[in-house]
Amino acid sequence: MPGHKSIWSQPQKKKYLPPKRRDEEKNAAPSQWGRRLARCIGEKFGAHMVENQAKNIGVFKGKSIIIKCAKSPTPPVSVLESNLDRTDELWAVYLMPEGHAEVWVVPIADVRRCGYFTRGLNTQRRVELTLRKILVTGQLLGTLSQRDVEACCIP
Repeated sequence: MPGHKSIWSQPQKKKYLPPKRRDEEKNAAPSQWGRRLARCIGEKFGAHMVENQAKNIGVFKGKSIIIKCAKSPTPPVSVLESNLDRTDELWAVYLMPEGHAEVWVVPIADVRRCGYFTRGLNTQRRVELTLRKILVTGQLLGTLSQRDVEACCIP
Protein backbone atom coordinates (compact mmCIF):
# COMPACT_ATOMS: atom_id res chain seq x y z
CA MET A 1 0.00 0.00 0.00
CA PRO A 2 1.41 3.38 -0.89
CA GLY A 3 1.88 5.73 2.02
CA HIS A 4 1.43 2.94 4.55
CA LYS A 5 4.13 2.87 7.21
CA SER A 6 4.73 -0.15 9.37
CA ILE A 7 6.23 0.03 12.82
CA TRP A 8 9.42 -1.44 11.35
CA SER A 9 10.02 1.49 9.01
CA GLN A 10 9.86 4.09 11.78
CA PRO A 11 13.05 5.01 13.60
CA GLN A 12 13.38 3.36 16.97
CA LYS A 13 14.53 5.22 20.05
CA LYS A 14 17.42 3.62 21.88
CA LYS A 15 16.83 2.83 25.50
CA TYR A 16 19.10 4.55 27.98
CA LEU A 17 20.75 2.02 30.26
CA PRO A 18 22.54 3.37 33.32
CA PRO A 19 26.15 2.26 33.77
CA LYS A 20 26.60 -0.95 35.73
CA ARG A 21 27.92 -0.85 39.25
CA ARG A 22 31.19 -2.69 39.89
CA ASP A 23 29.46 -5.49 41.80
CA GLU A 24 27.01 -6.06 38.93
CA GLU A 25 29.67 -6.62 36.32
CA LYS A 26 29.64 -10.12 34.91
CA ASN A 27 33.37 -10.54 35.56
CA ALA A 28 33.34 -9.50 39.22
CA ALA A 29 33.22 -13.04 40.67
CA PRO A 30 35.97 -14.48 38.43
CA SER A 31 38.14 -11.45 39.18
CA GLN A 32 37.74 -11.94 42.92
CA TRP A 33 38.49 -15.65 42.54
CA GLY A 34 41.65 -14.89 40.54
CA ARG A 35 42.90 -12.32 43.05
CA ARG A 36 42.33 -14.68 45.99
CA LEU A 37 44.11 -17.55 44.29
CA ALA A 38 46.96 -15.28 43.15
CA ARG A 39 47.54 -14.15 46.73
CA CYS A 40 47.54 -17.78 47.94
CA ILE A 41 50.05 -18.70 45.24
CA GLY A 42 52.26 -15.73 46.11
CA GLU A 43 52.23 -16.66 49.79
CA LYS A 44 52.87 -20.36 49.08
CA PHE A 45 55.93 -19.68 46.88
CA GLY A 46 57.36 -16.82 48.96
CA ALA A 47 56.52 -13.81 46.79
CA HIS A 48 55.93 -10.48 48.52
CA MET A 49 52.56 -9.26 47.26
CA VAL A 50 51.59 -5.57 47.25
CA GLU A 51 49.39 -4.32 50.08
CA ASN A 52 46.48 -3.46 47.76
CA GLN A 53 44.24 -6.55 47.84
CA ALA A 54 42.77 -5.64 44.44
CA LYS A 55 46.11 -6.20 42.70
CA ASN A 56 47.80 -9.49 41.92
CA ILE A 57 51.32 -8.14 41.59
CA GLY A 58 54.36 -8.67 43.77
CA VAL A 59 58.10 -9.25 43.97
CA PHE A 60 59.87 -12.61 43.90
CA LYS A 61 63.67 -12.84 44.23
CA GLY A 62 64.08 -9.23 43.11
CA LYS A 63 61.84 -9.57 40.04
CA SER A 64 58.43 -7.95 39.70
CA ILE A 65 55.73 -10.52 38.96
CA ILE A 66 52.09 -10.54 37.99
CA ILE A 67 49.99 -13.61 38.78
CA LYS A 68 47.10 -14.52 36.48
CA CYS A 69 44.76 -17.47 36.98
CA ALA A 70 42.52 -19.64 34.81
CA LYS A 71 39.91 -22.12 36.05
CA SER A 72 40.90 -24.74 33.47
CA PRO A 73 43.71 -25.45 30.99
CA THR A 74 41.63 -24.16 28.06
CA PRO A 75 41.25 -20.37 28.42
CA PRO A 76 44.19 -18.01 28.05
CA VAL A 77 45.51 -15.83 30.84
CA SER A 78 45.64 -12.16 29.93
CA VAL A 79 47.78 -9.25 31.04
CA LEU A 80 47.01 -5.59 30.39
CA GLU A 81 49.52 -4.14 27.97
CA SER A 82 50.17 -1.28 30.41
CA ASN A 83 51.46 -3.84 32.97
CA LEU A 84 54.05 -5.33 30.62
CA ASP A 85 56.50 -2.44 30.99
CA ARG A 86 56.66 -2.70 34.76
CA THR A 87 56.71 -6.49 35.12
CA ASP A 88 59.56 -8.99 34.73
CA GLU A 89 57.62 -12.27 34.87
CA LEU A 90 54.12 -13.62 34.38
CA TRP A 91 53.05 -16.39 36.71
CA ALA A 92 50.25 -18.26 34.95
CA VAL A 93 48.17 -20.47 37.22
CA TYR A 94 45.93 -23.15 35.72
CA LEU A 95 43.50 -25.33 37.64
CA MET A 96 43.81 -28.80 36.18
CA PRO A 97 40.89 -31.23 35.75
CA GLU A 98 42.26 -33.38 38.59
CA GLY A 99 41.79 -30.45 41.02
CA HIS A 100 45.39 -29.32 41.57
CA ALA A 101 46.89 -26.10 40.15
CA GLU A 102 50.03 -25.69 38.06
CA VAL A 103 52.09 -22.49 38.33
CA TRP A 104 54.09 -21.56 35.23
CA VAL A 105 56.65 -18.75 34.99
CA VAL A 106 57.01 -16.92 31.68
CA PRO A 107 59.46 -14.02 31.15
CA ILE A 108 57.67 -10.91 29.89
CA ALA A 109 59.84 -10.90 26.74
CA ASP A 110 58.31 -14.30 25.85
CA VAL A 111 54.82 -13.02 26.68
CA ARG A 112 55.35 -10.19 24.18
CA ARG A 113 56.80 -12.56 21.58
CA CYS A 114 54.29 -15.42 21.86
CA GLY A 115 51.15 -13.71 23.14
CA TYR A 116 48.13 -12.60 21.16
CA PHE A 117 47.43 -8.87 21.50
CA THR A 118 43.75 -7.95 21.62
CA ARG A 119 41.75 -4.76 21.87
CA GLY A 120 38.04 -4.15 22.00
CA LEU A 121 36.11 -0.93 21.65
CA ASN A 122 35.40 -0.68 25.37
CA THR A 123 38.35 -2.58 26.81
CA GLN A 124 42.00 -1.89 27.41
CA ARG A 125 44.66 -3.49 25.24
CA ARG A 126 45.82 -6.82 26.59
CA VAL A 127 47.97 -9.76 25.64
CA GLU A 128 46.63 -13.29 25.97
CA LEU A 129 48.72 -16.42 26.37
CA THR A 130 47.38 -19.98 26.21
CA LEU A 131 48.73 -22.92 28.18
CA ARG A 132 49.80 -24.52 24.89
CA LYS A 133 52.24 -21.64 24.30
CA ILE A 134 53.26 -21.50 27.95
CA LEU A 135 54.30 -25.16 27.85
CA VAL A 136 56.83 -24.22 25.16
CA THR A 137 58.11 -20.88 26.51
CA GLY A 138 57.55 -21.16 30.26
CA GLN A 139 58.95 -23.10 33.16
CA LEU A 140 56.91 -25.00 35.73
CA LEU A 141 57.47 -23.28 39.09
CA GLY A 142 55.45 -25.82 41.02
CA THR A 143 52.01 -27.16 41.80
CA LEU A 144 49.39 -26.56 44.43
CA SER A 145 47.52 -29.61 45.72
CA GLN A 146 43.76 -29.77 45.49
CA ARG A 147 43.63 -29.36 49.27
CA ASP A 148 45.76 -26.18 49.07
CA VAL A 149 43.58 -24.81 46.28
CA GLU A 150 40.44 -25.43 48.32
CA ALA A 151 42.09 -23.85 51.39
CA CYS A 152 42.30 -20.53 49.54
CA CYS A 153 38.58 -20.08 50.34
CA ILE A 154 37.59 -19.64 46.73
CA PRO A 155 33.82 -19.57 46.18
